[in-house]
Amino acid sequence: MHKRNTHRAMLLAGFVCLLPASALGQGAKSVASGGGTQSGTAQMTMPTISKAKGLRSGDFVLTPAIALDAHHDTNVFNGNKEEPNNEPVAATSLRIMPRLGLNNGTDSEVQFNFAAAGDVRLYMADKASLDQLTNFGGNADLGVTFAARRAISFTLFDHFSRALQANTWDTRRTLNRFGNDVGGRISFHPGEIPERRPLEVSLIGAYAIDRFDEFDGGATDTVRTRLTSSWRFLPKTAVVVDASWDFRDYVNNEADPHNLTSDSKPWRVQAGLAGAVTKKLTFRLTGGWGMSLHEVEDGGANYSADDERTFNNFIGGVALGLRASGSTLLHISYTRDFRDSYYANFVQFHRGNVGLNQRFGTMLDVAVWFNATYGTYGAYVPSVGLKLQQKNRIETALDGGIRATFEVSRLMGMDIGYRFRGVVTTYRISSLQNDIIDLGAYSAHEIFAGVTLRY
Repeated sequence: MHKRNTHRAMLLAGFVCLLPASALGQGAKSVASGGGTQSGTAQMTMPTISKAKGLRSGDFVLTPAIALDAHHDTNVFNGNKEEPNNEPVAATSLRIMPRLGLNNGTDSEVQFNFAAAGDVRLYMADKASLDQLTNFGGNADLGVTFAARRAISFTLFDHFSRALQANTWDTRRTLNRFGNDVGGRISFHPGEIPERRPLEVSLIGAYAIDRFDEFDGGATDTVRTRLTSSWRFLPKTAVVVDASWDFRDYVNNEADPHNLTSDSKPWRVQAGLAGAVTKKLTFRLTGGWGMSLHEVEDGGANYSADDERTFNNFIGGVALGLRASGSTLLHISYTRDFRDSYYANFVQFHRGNVGLNQRFGTMLDVAVWFNATYGTYGAYVPSVGLKLQQKNRIETALDGGIRATFEVSRLMGMDIGYRFRGVVTTYRISSLQNDIIDLGAYSAHEIFAGVTLRY
């Protein structure tokens, strides 16, 4: 039994899957929900029903708001009844989310944008591990663009986030983290009228840090570079190009005796078409190549494209948006990509998404969504005394739900919803005596309701 407990601490850390800095990771029991270039959705959205005006002073508009949500989760720690001492734990929480926005519109040569959102979570429980989840998080975005309406513009930006996440085991140790992403962008978009410019090329550089409150092994520093371009060669159709190259360093990797991951220099290049087929149908089609470039030889600088611990393959996506009517919007997308993972270096995935937005009059919006992500991790050899069900971990993550938003008045809105999340997999870790230590599969249900006050 003491051997199982010795390894459990390692597993809690080792199964954390890391998204790029400043994004929320999903923990041990799920495939990545992000990462990679945006090969995703077609450019069609439903205008908000909110009638908030904000506080105006000259060109600047201040938009304050606060939301209060009651939230119930049937499986806070993503547990499984077959796991030792990790059966599903349900909990109810109150979430307080203040929001603040400030901008000066799009007509100025110097455009300022600031948005901040808080996330205070109060758990209604006497259980120590649930009490530990009572905390505060949030995010803030700041951007200043100079010469915004000229042929060459410059933008400075900063994104800060503090993400709250329970561990994947019933423990007082959380996976709460904070990240900061600071950088700049230079854009070239020639033409007399900004709204009609057919060409835009942007070069982005940033430095990102990602730190956990209680998991030193997940700390990363990343230098990000990215080149994006779009050329509208037809009135409603554009060629798009997206290339990125990151340089990611695990700060404490050399001191980690388990060495579950390694530093990497992932790059991606994609190109394709995006536009409108008709007034009601939009599309986006991209394809390209990506490599994770992990240091797979004992931390050395040698890379192997054929090693099972690195990714080297096709990436791409297709998306369709259909506006069936003025009040009905349907979108469907498929993405193939990869992302960095603390466990086994990387995970490559196929993701399908279906979403429906339906408006009823001017007071009610209903959103329905479903995502399925099939992921395969890189090869991993476990520590002595452990057995893996699969050398290359394979799993399917499911996420779906429904949210109804009701506009009570200009100052107040209400929403209610349901979400399902879970992982389907045969992956597990066991002892040499076949005692289960950790399972990848789980399921959870969430219900929530709240009110938003704004001006």
